[in-house]
Amino acid sequence: MKTRVLPIAALAVLLVGGGLACKRAKTGIYAGETSDQLLQKGHDLLKRGKINDARKMLRYIEANMPGTKAYPEAKLLLGDSYFFQGSPSYPEALVEYTGFLTYFPNDARRDYALYQIALCHYAGIDSAERDQTETRAAITAFNQVLREAPGSPYAQEAKDRITQCWRRIAEHELVVGIFYVNSYNYPGAQQRLTTLLETYPDYVDRERAYYYLGETFRQRGITPDELETWAKGELNQKFGGKETFRDLDKDQQKVMAEDQTSWSKGLVEGWRQQAKDYYQRLVESYPNSEWARHASDRLVEMGQTGLKEELDM
Repeated sequence: MKTRVLPIAALAVLLVGGGLACKRAKTGIYAGETSDQLLQKGHDLLKRGKINDARKMLRYIEANMPGTKAYPEAKLLLGDSYFFQGSPSYPEALVEYTGFLTYFPNDARRDYALYQIALCHYAGIDSAERDQTETRAAITAFNQVLREAPGSPYAQEAKDRITQCWRRIAEHELVVGIFYVNSYNYPGAQQRLTTLLETYPDYVDRERAYYYLGETFRQRGITPDELETWAKGELNQKFGGKETFRDLDKDQQKVMAEDQTSWSKGLVEGWRQQAKDYYQRLVESYPNSEWARHASDRLVEMGQTGLKEELDM
């Protein structure tokens, strides 16, 4: 059943002894019962696990008793009924909590609704191999709790969840980087893995990041796009803006070919040295790691001797 959009007049506060009116149901199966009575029965039914019966009462309050003090509580309970049921429906819970904030933006329970919205996104987080849209949505939502209610009892939990979310995103970056290495997309792997180490300095699984960065630079070659970019720069800066290699005379072509060889050799040698640096860092920082043993083997293969023996001592 969809939530009915209520006109502003329907939300007018009815004062009875300084509080909101406790309205009675006039017709139907709840005839004669007050909004407070229906709310209490809804509470009790939820505790007993009779979710559908509880929702019927809460929906009745929502549709027919908008000016009562039971109404905002009913909206919040509807969210809880989806969130805490045996098989939670987080999308429907999200709709209800969001509706509560729309109708009651200044309610004292706003921090709770914000936190529950964040948890709905958090519950939708997928494995590190999959898209992390929900993870980022959860971070945004938990940050809203901290921004709007820093003194809330949910603030510390929100901080802890944010830390867990960032770890999952870092893990995702690592998984994608490793996939790129295994798919021979070394420029993509380089970007992913270096960004991981720079952006998430506290990420716990740095051993694999170091190792696969080493693998990236050990196997990295110059791409056609990189060669084309270099050639355009060379033609423009050294040969007066010539369009292509064919536009050069034989002597100029010879010079450019020699420059390309020198540039290519320097670039590749630099990558191989970076590979050794990452392997070395792994061996020194995590000497007991399985990945350190792999890195030591790579260093021996690349002509940097003595490391494997030191590691095995």
